[in-house]
Amino acid sequence: MTPSDPPPSPERLPKHVVLIPDGNGRWATANGKPVVEGHRQGAKAVEGFLRVCRDWHVPYATIWGFSTENWGRRRVEVEAIMHLVELSLRRNRANFGRDGVRFRHLGRRDRIAAQYPRLAKLISRLEKDTANNSPFTLNLALDYGGRNEVVRALQSLMAGGAAPDELTWDAIAAHLDTAGQPDPDLVIRSSGEHRLSGILPLQSVYAEIVFLPQFLPDLSEDDFREALREFAHRERRFGGRPGMTGGEFRGN
Repeated sequence: MTPSDPPPSPERLPKHVVLIPDGNGRWATANGKPVVEGHRQGAKAVEGFLRVCRDWHVPYATIWGFSTENWGRRRVEVEAIMHLVELSLRRNRANFGRDGVRFRHLGRRDRIAAQYPRLAKLISRLEKDTANNSPFTLNLALDYGGRNEVVRALQSLMAGGAAPDELTWDAIAAHLDTAGQPDPDLVIRSSGEHRLSGILPLQSVYAEIVFLPQFLPDLSEDDFREALREFAHRERRFGGRPGMTGGEFRGN
């Protein structure tokens, strides 16, 4: 395939793609650069990924920017990541309206508000200002952990007085961070690591997975296009047999 080749037909493309952007630190080490530079170059690759999603009319994209476990990294690296997130959001703020981007934050909010109040206020403002934008939704998973999301959803249900027989999948899904969105169809992870690390664990049970060997900063838009093409050629059965869509089994 070449960059000029047309994309697969819309019905073969995912509706929701998750990117686990991994390998910034290892890229920096391999290239004799500080870790902060690895994150800067990784942020550029993420922007390329989002351009591909918008150009190919993938309506939902989730970027895992910072996990609940990432607080254990050196303070200077955490500061750099949060600074880059804020810088990127401010730089693209005006484009969200022009491009019809709805911004959503996935994950805990309390620790970011306590330690990075300016970023927290920016996130809240962007969510409010873009709430009615379409056709593209950008989820930023920041201070996100899959187990934590499940715990928060169940705590919310119990606080609302839900009885045991009311703990259905639909009820739980309505209290997840992605409430109202389609489940991920495709998860892409860079750097050659073959694990999901807890990204959207309940929502991604039937997602296809593409593991890319390159570190995130080395990925081009063509690499992301190829990942979408690979998805388009897969047969999804959702628990059914070959030749069946299996859609009737989802959510059971």
